[in-house]
Amino acid sequence: MNTIIVKKEIEVPVGVLIDVADLLLEHDIEHKVIATDSDEETITLEISYEKEQRDIFHEITDLIEDHSDNEDDEEEDDEND
Repeated sequence: MNTIIVKKEIEVPVGVLIDVADLLLEHDIEHKVIATDSDEETITLEISYEKEQRDIFHEITDLIEDHSDNEDDEEEDDEND
């Protein structure tokens, strides 16, 4: 049976990069940096994972979404002050 490898590109905000990197390394998920954006303070990663590692990929995307949501909330608080 062939192993199915999924490749995805994700933008990772610098503020959550260490948490994402920890998960990638802990679960031995192949990744490489393919772009950076200093204006947006993000790094684009290409992640290759097996179907069995899908939950880890979802955990990574949840971390990124939570980080973005928190930043949006902080911006709204700053505007209201």
